[in-house]
Amino acid sequence: MPDEKRDWWAKADVLLKPLGGLLTALTVGLVGYFGSQALNRSQALDTDVQLYAELMSKREDAETSLRKDMFNSIIGTFLKPKSTGYEEKVLNLELLAYNFHEALDLAPLFKAVYRQIESQKPDAGEYLKRLELAADEVKSKQIAALEDAGGKLDIPIDLDDFEKKPQGIKLIDGTLNYLPSTALDPALQKTHFNVEALLVDRKKRQIRVKLEVKTPLNKDADSKAKETDTSYSVFWISPFDFPMIDNTRLPRGQRCAIVLRKFGNPTAQIALVYFPASRASLKEKPFFEEAMRDLLHTRELLHEEKSK
Repeated sequence: MPDEKRDWWAKADVLLKPLGGLLTALTVGLVGYFGSQALNRSQALDTDVQLYAELMSKREDAETSLRKDMFNSIIGTFLKPKSTGYEEKVLNLELLAYNFHEALDLAPLFKAVYRQIESQKPDAGEYLKRLELAADEVKSKQIAALEDAGGKLDIPIDLDDFEKKPQGIKLIDGTLNYLPSTALDPALQKTHFNVEALLVDRKKRQIRVKLEVKTPLNKDADSKAKETDTSYSVFWISPFDFPMIDNTRLPRGQRCAIVLRKFGNPTAQIALVYFPASRASLKEKPFFEEAMRDLLHTRELLHEEKSK
């Protein structure tokens, strides 16, 4: 009986050995196949990513070159010794405003062209309206981008009130309402703004304003210790001042701008915009010490969040 069992196992071993080798070879083949497929997919993905990056880089280089040529061509028309027609000046200024408003301070050009057209061409209403429309569109775009990370308040002004109140008119005395998506920390939401209109120049369409901003320095918005930094300034605002360029530096990496959105008769409208310095124009680079303070403050906030 034992001999029969040994014979059976021997026969089974002889039959299973080729099958085991076949299974091993099949397993190795499947592993190699699927491994090769995964490697090919990974290489294809890397190739696609590299190709996309190269295409985007070439596209950015081409766009930068085009913008450079456009800028040189447009700005050259304002520097030519020969006189340029009003149509060409307005058109070139529109192109500059729509394409380079985040990098250039275009207010001087707008004001100069506006004065030239207004003083030398009595029937230039169409050109003046085009300048005002271009400036309004740029201001609206910039305000929308800035208030998304901070706050904004629109204030109407009755210009006739200045005749009755030569001492000035109080426009804002309090804090702002911030958007739900704002990145401001709780302490900064207690920033206090005091804005007064001091003078009006209807001929030049300008308003002189006083701005006072009290920025809390406490990390905790509910802290009883009222440590604040007060910023004070007096300046003129015109319809051709843009908030990303023309703004006031504040502590803790913040900026504030007062924008003259409309100037009519007898009313005008201004907007107060409060936003982080990261949203300002590339022209308005932060100082080194300011950037270091902001970096340390952000690090402290992140550390506090992790320890909670």
